[in-house]
Amino acid sequence: MATYFLSMVRLVHAGNLDTAEIPVNRGDKVLVVGAGNVAIDAARTALRIGAGQVSVVYRRGMDSMTALKSEFEQAVAEGVGFEWLSAPVAFTGAERVDGLLCEVMAADEAGNLKPTGETKRLPADKVIIAVGQRPAARIVSTTRGIDVDRSGYVITKERPYGMTTRRGVFAGGDVVHQPATVVLAMKEAKKVAAGIAAYVEAKKLMEECGLTDKD
Repeated sequence: MATYFLSMVRLVHAGNLDTAEIPVNRGDKVLVVGAGNVAIDAARTALRIGAGQVSVVYRRGMDSMTALKSEFEQAVAEGVGFEWLSAPVAFTGAERVDGLLCEVMAADEAGNLKPTGETKRLPADKVIIAVGQRPAARIVSTTRGIDVDRSGYVITKERPYGMTTRRGVFAGGDVVHQPATVVLAMKEAKKVAAGIAAYVEAKKLMEECGLTDKD
C-alpha cells in the first residue's frame, strides 16, 4: 500500500529505521495504481529514493484524475510516466511479481468507460497500490455518538470548530475532509486546536460559575 511505503520512507529519513525496510530498491521498475494525491506522492517519492522507472497506472483518462493538477505537472517534470485507460486485472510472475496485466479501456463522449477486450502487460519489480482510501472505522464503530457521512468520513461542527457529534470529541484531517494535501491537513489541525481550546475555556468558565453543560 502507498501509505505503508510512504511511512517507511519517512521513518528511514528520520533515522528510526534501516534503509532496507523501504520496499523499493534502487533501479526498480515501479508501478503505482491509482491517480490521487497519495498515488502521485508515492510515485515521486519512489523516483527520489532511486527507482529506475516509475509509472502511474489509472483505469480512467487524465481528465478524471483526482490528484491536484500541480502535483501531476510536478510528477511529469520529475520523470513519472502515466498509463491512462489501463485497468489492472492481475499480477504476473511465478515466485515474485514481474509485471501487471491490464485491460485497455475506452471512454465515450460522455466519459463512460468500457473494456476493449485488449490487454497489455506492464513490466514491474514492485507494484504500489494507492486506491480506495477511506478512513478506518475502528474508532467510530466502537464509540457511540460519532456520526459519519455516507462515505464514512466524520461529521464535525463549525462551533466549536472540529467537534464531532459526540460532545468533547474532536476530529480533523483526512478522516474529515478526505485525502487531500498535507498543507490542508496542517491548516485544519490549527483550526481544530483553536476549537478545542475554546471548548476547554468555555467548560472552565461554566464550572467557575457553578454551571454544567446541561444547565
